[in-house]
Amino acid sequence: MQGDIGMGQHLIRNTNSNPQNEDEVVPKQWIEENFLNRYSSASTMAKDSNMDGNPISYLGAPEQNHHAATKGYADTKLSLLGGSMQGGIGMAGNRISHLGEPVQSNDAVRLSSANEFFMKRDGTSWMRGSLHVGGFQVIRVGDPREEQDAVNL
Repeated sequence: MQGDIGMGQHLIRNTNSNPQNEDEVVPKQWIEENFLNRYSSASTMAKDSNMDGNPISYLGAPEQNHHAATKGYADTKLSLLGGSMQGGIGMAGNRISHLGEPVQSNDAVRLSSANEFFMKRDGTSWMRGSLHVGGFQVIRVGDPREEQDAVNL
């Protein structure tokens, strides 16, 4: 048979394995290859899916590195808000940024903070403000150039 079949108000067109219009009839095999049956547990996804920003629900626990995981599963492995972590981080040449000012002695410090508040041991940074030595000696002072410069004994 060639052509369309009219059935009252409905029109059935010849089956097409690659439909172009919503009203085309397609083979059952094409439907099974391109759609999931939401009522059948045997229906599985074999291709990537564009979810248009919608979440994927009802995931099982991941068994391999490339498996997807739920937020709940990830939260049990590493709490991102106020949690703690042990061990090192392999950063592969990347860096941590947007650190706040250090508060505790074990806080990470930005290089800009270190350059501003600490003197380098190699003498390449200069000191601002007064130096109070509290009875200790200052040694290896350079030759004075100006009247207020320190001198060696």
